[in-house]
Amino acid sequence: MPDQDKDKELFAAICQKDQKAFEQLYRTHYRRLLVLAYQYVRNEETAEEIVNDVLLKIWMEAPRLNIAHSLRPYLSRSVVNRSLNVIRQENRLSAKFTQYQVNSGIPDSDEDEAAALEEQLLQLEKALEGLPPQCKKILLMSKFEKCKQQEIAERLNVSIKTVKNQLTIGYEKIRKAISGNVAFSIIFFIATIILGLFYEMPV
Repeated sequence: MPDQDKDKELFAAICQKDQKAFEQLYRTHYRRLLVLAYQYVRNEETAEEIVNDVLLKIWMEAPRLNIAHSLRPYLSRSVVNRSLNVIRQENRLSAKFTQYQVNSGIPDSDEDEAAALEEQLLQLEKALEGLPPQCKKILLMSKFEKCKQQEIAERLNVSIKTVKNQLTIGYEKIRKAISGNVAFSIIFFIATIILGLFYEMPV
């Protein structure tokens, strides 16, 4: 079944307050929308609030929303619009931000932008899946447990040099996984999202 038809069925079920349908919508679109919001606001907590607000509006107001076609472009436009509103409210919508849009190569179409980011996300997932087990574990410990290199070395019974080398290897694979002009800070944010969703924390 085409994605557009699936979204129509999900939206119809959400209009009937089907919680499982909403959970499926959340799982399908949350990560992509979070990356999209972050590209504008550059703050993880703010991006999460924006996406949660947009998805909550779908749940609360679905019967009154006029969504003629697929939910995907509607959600993307909603996130972009809300992100820009947040920036305006914080008095940060300036010439500098406009120049950032030009320099970053952000597509004119919100839907194209979301699709491009999603493709980069898939590339990154593939790169992370291909990391050697020790490299992946060290990256997780550094990124999520916030362990210092000395602590990682002691816990894994390896040298500091090994830890540094493995982190370098991991980050280099992440860099190579992303094509285009996305800022490197966004790459690491995407990595954080993916690692957090797809891998268990090391014990």
